[in-house]
Amino acid sequence: MRHSVYGRNFSRTSDEKKRLFNGLVRSLLLGDSIVTTIAKAKAIQPIVEKLVTRAKMGKPSDLRRVMRTIPDREIAKRLMEDAKTRFSGRNSGYTRIIKLGKREGDATEMVQFSFVDTRVVTSIVTPKKLEATKEVKAKKEEKPVKEVVKKAIKKTVKK
Repeated sequence: MRHSVYGRNFSRTSDEKKRLFNGLVRSLLLGDSIVTTIAKAKAIQPIVEKLVTRAKMGKPSDLRRVMRTIPDREIAKRLMEDAKTRFSGRNSGYTRIIKLGKREGDATEMVQFSFVDTRVVTSIVTPKKLEATKEVKAKKEEKPVKEVVKKAIKKTVKK
């Protein structure tokens, strides 16, 4: 009997199951979507939702809590940064499951598990006018230095 037994076991021990889920979550955060079975996607969906909610808060203690599931610091920091911009308009429902059909080998239902919102890429673009003025200023600053060096060379050569 399954009295008070929570979750699916996937024919694995609890440590193996934890590593499986952590690997799936890590792959999702790196690639924004993964193709997996429907059972695994439904099992990791609450984990991902809670991680994103925790990351949106943005405190150092929240980073430590995220690092428990994702031991890679770079991925955890990227999640913390993305959560502030990418998921700012949502309170929940950060992920979606899209059914792809049955796998050919064993007829297991396959799904694409991905984030609902796309990643927002921000970069600083400087206008061409500003770049040109910086170059002109640099050239103006170079001329006096060259003249000073030439005068110094002439003085040393004359002596």
